[in-house]
Amino acid sequence: MNPIPDHIAAFFRQNHVVSLAAAHEGDIWSACCFYVPDLQAGRLIVLTSRTTRHGVLMSANPRIAGTVAGQPKSLAQIRGIQFQARAEIIEDEAERKTACALFYQAHPVARAMKSDVWALVLESVKFTDNKQVFAQKTVWQRNEV
Repeated sequence: MNPIPDHIAAFFRQNHVVSLAAAHEGDIWSACCFYVPDLQAGRLIVLTSRTTRHGVLMSANPRIAGTVAGQPKSLAQIRGIQFQARAEIIEDEAERKTACALFYQAHPVARAMKSDVWALVLESVKFTDNKQVFAQKTVWQRNEV
């Protein structure tokens, strides 16, 4: 895996909500979820039930797209990420415990929820940062193309 550039990693760490879109056989749905980055593995950890509409779609078709962005008031302040990923339920108990520990450290109230644990395995990321240079883009790919 190619290392995620520091400025992209920092942006993932500065935020905590991902908007994702899932689709299967003509059905499409989007959802916003809290996440915690696991950037050494190039993934975002999300807790959501596989019975939600987006969970059902991700189970049927793990290819998803998503965004992470703030709510700036001006174009010059826009910073955000668009990505493609593979959504996987973490079944391995040891891996699940590690992922939950990361998630609960960032979002302690989640301990009260019973939920499936997902890894959104990042395949490609495009980071736009208008704060540095207008329309400045950085593209990251998990594997060299």
